[in-house]
Amino acid sequence: ADTAAQVVSARSAPLLASGRRRCRMDADAAALQPHVERLKTWLLSEEGFLESLHAFFRENKAYFDAYSEEHALHYTTLHKDFADKFEAEIKGWLSDEGLQEEHLEAMLRLGREGGDPDVEAMVDIMLAVMEYDKWIQQVFELKRKVMERRKVRGRGS
Repeated sequence: ADTAAQVVSARSAPLLASGRRRCRMDADAAALQPHVERLKTWLLSEEGFLESLHAFFRENKAYFDAYSEEHALHYTTLHKDFADKFEAEIKGWLSDEGLQEEHLEAMLRLGREGGDPDVEAMVDIMLAVMEYDKWIQQVFELKRKVMERRKVRGRGS
């Protein structure tokens, strides 16, 4: 009888451990959810990171008026500066929240697994910031949209 109990116990141990991990993950998800909401607000709002984005464009607007091959090398420098600033902002936000980079990874994973479109937008933003080709494309797309809004406002006056 002891042997049967040992076999059942040995077979069920991974299942029990898996159940404990799942409960811990559920608890972690519940604990991280308020942070996810604050991260979305910070990253996707004008009062949050978008203000840093606007400041960056104001400081470097001469380079972004229109794409120019002569500025191509400078664009890579600007991208590195921007990516470094973005990373520092993210780390600062995590520190303010009492979190580590592992928490950010978990928050993004949980949001994606849950199908949260705002988390998908955050992941897209983060990828676009870190990859030069995506970043420069987004920069000039954003600049084009801003110019179109100015034209529409100018006609409405």
